[in-house]
Amino acid sequence: MELGREHMLSNGHGGPQRRFSPGAALVGVLGAAVLTYNFGSRLLITNDDTRFPVLARDALTNGHWLIPAMPDGRPHIVKPPLAAWLIALASWPEGHVSARAAVLPSLFAAIGVVLLTYWLARRLFGPSAGAVAGLTVATMVGMYTMAHSPMPDMLQLLAGTGAIAVYVASGFGAAPTMLVLFYTVIGLGSLAKGAPGFVPLAVAILDAFIAEGLAGLKRLVSLPGWIVLAAIAVPWWIAAAVFVGYGRFVSEYMLADQGRYFVRSGRPDWWASAAALGFAVTVLLPWGVLLPLAVRRAVRERDPDTQRRVRLLLVWLTTVFVIMAVSGQQRERYYLPLCPVAALLIGWWYSTLAWRWRARAFVGAWAAVVVVGAVVVTLDTPRYNATTNLRTVRAVLPSSPTRVFALDLQDLALSFNLDRPVVNCKNYQSCEQRVRNGEGGYVLISDRMLEQQPAGSCMRPVATGLVTRRPFTVLDPAQCAQAGSGASSRPPG
Repeated sequence: MELGREHMLSNGHGGPQRRFSPGAALVGVLGAAVLTYNFGSRLLITNDDTRFPVLARDALTNGHWLIPAMPDGRPHIVKPPLAAWLIALASWPEGHVSARAAVLPSLFAAIGVVLLTYWLARRLFGPSAGAVAGLTVATMVGMYTMAHSPMPDMLQLLAGTGAIAVYVASGFGAAPTMLVLFYTVIGLGSLAKGAPGFVPLAVAILDAFIAEGLAGLKRLVSLPGWIVLAAIAVPWWIAAAVFVGYGRFVSEYMLADQGRYFVRSGRPDWWASAAALGFAVTVLLPWGVLLPLAVRRAVRERDPDTQRRVRLLLVWLTTVFVIMAVSGQQRERYYLPLCPVAALLIGWWYSTLAWRWRARAFVGAWAAVVVVGAVVVTLDTPRYNATTNLRTVRAVLPSSPTRVFALDLQDLALSFNLDRPVVNCKNYQSCEQRVRNGEGGYVLISDRMLEQQPAGSCMRPVATGLVTRRPFTVLDPAQCAQAGSGASSRPPG
């Protein structure tokens, strides 16, 4: 089918669209099949992966839904709790937070991103672009990785992609009623990670200004939309500030996490800039190799109608990368929002090719990516899971979820996998003192820190374990209690 005719079918200029799209069903089924492969087989063994499952467990167990707490009782305010809420809801039928339930919201969000990417490409460029874009984004490394992680990044990506989809559906801001939905989705996105939820708004502002100047910006004005946005995004911030105190909220959340965390300070760090490019390339593997070809084709586009559509993608791609590249912290997952827009550009580039065998070439390449990816995941999962071994630890700890202490270890990973509060200590002496004070039992200490244990310590090793490649020892405080009892029964003088 010719590109011009695809545009007519996808934009409504050539007649009404069908409500059911076989292409959407195909992309959805194949995308879901890829993303659910090996679902639930990978252990959650890092603090990043277990933070929100631990918060969800607190919401389910202790009823702290508004401001979930960490294992040590501190309220968690450095990220909004949308991910914890969804994990808790997914875990409700079982009554506890499992590794599979913890990942479920991210998995569904990833499938949603695939469908939204398909819809956007079809709407902007036609059916063939939609199919290629949807299948491409489903098989990007960043998408698969974060679809199997309970972190809020995939929820953020779903909201961000959804906001851009609404912006496109509104005629680039021309439909005032659609703008209310646009700001609603942005508000929901802000409940996932805070300030990054407003990145789609920055994309829309830049796109509208480049296209129509101030007139374009005026089209984005929506008082009802702003009211809905404030009603969704602001209440949790206010509740958190009231709960922990205004001073702590400003220092920990507004400045440390949402402020300095996302803005690089000091002199330019060229190594960090190079790392940003490396992270971007990694999340887009293996399809990122086609992105330069798509961008080159996009900047040479001369058709005014197509230019308008492609320019949105270029603005989207550039805005996301620049914002992430200048942030104060660099993580591979921060570049996840590049996946759908890169897939859209690749899908459009594919639709412009006049090559007769383009469909067969893409299907062959896509199948090869899926097979190679499945082999890599199958081989890597046991190796990754082997970096943690808690069998002997579970055997010696009491069945009741009593608090234990950890030194130089991933405390949240231990807390989640041992199903009990695990609280960090500053040093060995503080661990032993807290045990003596009756604040908890047992100490989990990394083997490299075990040398801090004094020769006359009352705690004795009873088991060993491994968490995130770090070996550790379990210390039993039973003799501390006996020593204390003996000391208290000793006659005076």
